Amino acid sequence: EMLISRVCAIPFVIGVASGTIGAVLHFYDRSVNGTFLVKYVPDDVVFNVFVVFGGLVAGFRTSHALSRYTDAAAFLHKLNACWYDAASTLIAFCRNSDAPQAEVMNFEHTLIRLVSILSALCLDGLQQRDGNGVGHRFEVVGAEELDQETQNAIFESDHKVECVFQMIQQV
Repeated sequence: EMLISRVCAIPFVIGVASGTIGAVLHFYDRSVNGTFLVKYVPDDVVFNVFVVFGGLVAGFRTSHALSRYTDAAAFLHKLNACWYDAASTLIAFCRNSDAPQAEVMNFEHTLIRLVSILSALCLDGLQQRDGNGVGHRFEVVGAEELDQETQNAIFESDHKVECVFQMIQQV
């Protein structure tokens, strides 16, 4: 099953329609010995300037779109790197803890699960959903292993990202 996004579908339909109209006009012009389009087609210089202008506009727009895409991808990598850095730093602080080993392990596991949920919620908030609200599904490390109270608090919250962030600060 091939998925075509709305971003590509509309220009594709317009391009196919324009190409079909152009082909029909070309064949009609040939059937009347090439006299039909002569009075409607502009001078060669005007046509060439239009093609160059259209090419430049398309090139600049494509360049700008690619620049925005790569910037967004870089920001997503930075975001994930920040989550990883924060979680690994907190885990490293646990090495010298005087708390019982079971409490340290519980803290570490809860922290990793909450950071995983936070990352997934942030990415979920960035995605563009289609008309029926379906988007990507992000994997979360051990979310079902959190206690029921925590799961309910996250699920029922109107501001899930902020809720999880506060939970991380209070672990």
